[in-house]
Amino acid sequence: MTLERKRRLKERLLRSCLFLVTSTLFFLALASHHFSQSSPAFDSVSIGALDPDAWNGIVFLAKAFQQPAFFALRLGSRSGNFLDGSDIFNAVAQVGPHAPDSSYCQIAWRHAPREAQISFEWSRLDQTTVVGRVKAAQDFQIVIETYLPFLGVTWGTQGFFSLTESNQAIAGERFFERVFGPTARFLVIVDRPTVGSGLYPSLAQLRENMSANGKLASAPGADQAGGTAGLEFTTGELQTAHFVAALGWDKDALLSKARGLLAANTVDNILDEKSQAYTRSRPGVQGLFEGAPEAIGNNMFWNAIYAPSNGLIFPSISRQWARTWGGWVVGEWDCFFGSLLTSVEDKAQTTAAIKAILLAQTETGLVPNIAAGSGITPDRSQPPVGSYCLWKVYQRFQDREMLEWAYPRLKRWHDWWLADRGDGQPWRDGNRDGLLEWGSDRGSMDSTGGRGFMQAAKYETGLDDSPMYDEVNYDSHTYTRNLHDVGLNSLYALDAECLSRIAALLGKTEDSQRLAAEYETMKKRVREKLWNDQDGIYENRFWDGHFSKRLSPTNFYPMFAGIATPEQAKRMIEEHLLNPKEFWGKYVAPTIARNDPAFPDQFYWRGDIWGPTNYMLYEGINRYRFDKVALQYAQKSYDLFMDDWRINQHNNEQYHAWGGNGGGDKHYTWGTLL
Repeated sequence: MTLERKRRLKERLLRSCLFLVTSTLFFLALASHHFSQSSPAFDSVSIGALDPDAWNGIVFLAKAFQQPAFFALRLGSRSGNFLDGSDIFNAVAQVGPHAPDSSYCQIAWRHAPREAQISFEWSRLDQTTVVGRVKAAQDFQIVIETYLPFLGVTWGTQGFFSLTESNQAIAGERFFERVFGPTARFLVIVDRPTVGSGLYPSLAQLRENMSANGKLASAPGADQAGGTAGLEFTTGELQTAHFVAALGWDKDALLSKARGLLAANTVDNILDEKSQAYTRSRPGVQGLFEGAPEAIGNNMFWNAIYAPSNGLIFPSISRQWARTWGGWVVGEWDCFFGSLLTSVEDKAQTTAAIKAILLAQTETGLVPNIAAGSGITPDRSQPPVGSYCLWKVYQRFQDREMLEWAYPRLKRWHDWWLADRGDGQPWRDGNRDGLLEWGSDRGSMDSTGGRGFMQAAKYETGLDDSPMYDEVNYDSHTYTRNLHDVGLNSLYALDAECLSRIAALLGKTEDSQRLAAEYETMKKRVREKLWNDQDGIYENRFWDGHFSKRLSPTNFYPMFAGIATPEQAKRMIEEHLLNPKEFWGKYVAPTIARNDPAFPDQFYWRGDIWGPTNYMLYEGINRYRFDKVALQYAQKSYDLFMDDWRINQHNNEQYHAWGGNGGGDKHYTWGTLL
């Protein structure tokens, strides 16, 4: 045999082997694909009140075949008029428990002008099943609405709903791209006779029908299926109705399971047991601050929604804000402080919140003032509290992986404040003396609220209309204001201190040493340039050298950052914090001194009391071990929150200095910082 014939034979054998291997792999893949379709399973399912427009609703975020199959339901009520969707926000009367794992959730609303409450309870039993209970006076008309959530912002395939079981149940289906055979199925069934039902192209048309006619009936021309469906019923003499909602692949199997769960007393027993189990397992305190952990958990976890753009579930700053900002929204310091609040009870939503804001970081290193479904604010940041909050969260969970993920992002943000923006000018050191000023960059990209002018720079402070800044000017060249800010420089120093600790823990010795040196340098600058010995407090200072006499809680931040000497801290507490003409009173601490001309405004940051500033001032008192003052301060803050919470179930964005809602959002996450 010649060498050429041997070579050709070898090539034929090699091709035969390759064909055999390729064919085997193909048929194995085909068999695997066929098996996955004949025995389908959900890759993951998250369940919660995750639609900002549906506080009294449940979203099933299911995925299979690497594709979403989302379904949702929500409740409406009619008594004269029809109430559903976002209208429920201002009607909420009881913000009840919400277990982070959705094992027990309860909320109630009032249908004005009636005082009677409609209570909605539900529990997730397993990966795909929820049972629920509605309690209401028997003359209320209750509607369960089903729909396909997040259409237009997720790439999931379309589906439909149909009525079944003599119009006592709704069946839903969603399809998968390039998957032939299996469809994801959804079932909702109630144990009360329905008095109306209907299929509609959209939720808006269902609402129009219910508002106009007072009774559900399918839209004219509707066929056997629609993008939205509704069941209308009353609670009867027992004033109670039960339902089951479940995902699956086989309609008959879902119906069989649901009927079993709707047997007499079954749902009641499940919900009562789940309620008691959650009460036993969740954090709680007795005595002086009784009810505080429960209030934190109830408010934070009822604000948890789904952000389609990053695939995360975490508390938005408010459901009402989320619906007007593209479906979800976080403020920078709102989000970091929110992570402290969720860390009381749940790790998953805590880490998700930290990721949500840090994933919005720009190429320059800036972490934006706002991150939302509608975009970010690339021109401005906000108070740098991220490293402090991350360090506190680490003390709670000891999650080194989260530190490793967040550290480089937080370090880039820290470096951004004093970095060269490209023309020799630091981003936030307008006069280049080593101290920072708030600002807003000019540029061509859109930014919510505008950019490159005074008000945008005020937004960066987080104190949007503070009287402290009424006399301040914006420099159109440096993009900063002409005022060295005590609060900002103190928080920057604290950021360096916390980053140094994180770096040391991660074994980044050089980083840790550099950041520790930065902390000492900034501490020295603030002491030398911003302490006013005549007034006995740290004060904001204009570039021309004169001090601003307008005082707020931010003037105490040098205590929060460990900058003040013990003697200075003593003067600040005794001469200013405990001074009833400035900050002390039944409730503490107003966002401008009580003797400031703007204090009577009592609007937003012009005299109202806010959770974040109260929290940081308290942490400063605590750091310097003014224990008696810290206890009194904590009690006053607790009373301010609980007085309105117990009566109205409000978790306010801000509070009047004399108590009660200060005019902002009534269900805003950081109110519980008090």
